Amino acid sequence: MFQNLIADEKILIKVKTKNGVGFWQYQILGLLSLFMDRDNNYFIITEKRVLIIVKNKIELNSIYSDFSKIKFNSKSDMLSFQNKNNETQNISLSALELEYDDYKYIKHQLN
Repeated sequence: MFQNLIADEKILIKVKTKNGVGFWQYQILGLLSLFMDRDNNYFIITEKRVLIIVKNKIELNSIYSDFSKIKFNSKSDMLSFQNKNNETQNISLSALELEYDDYKYIKHQLN
């Protein structure tokens, strides 16, 4: 899906998470829903762009101007960067349902 979009770009950061089981899905399918195949979420930063994919749908595809200016606040799940027009963009990563190791990896890569 998104592989064609970034085929000739170097991936600098890639985080893959699983979607959680929703309340209604659990109510309807019960314990069986815990074992069903769930979609993956992706957070990818290439040498040109920031991509966020939630439930196999591209939620964000933004080109940034300078990798060194990308900042991540793990307390608020906010990523900020300057887009190609030098405007600051603030993006919430809460939909990705990141785990502790994901936070550590992102912070380490960006600092």
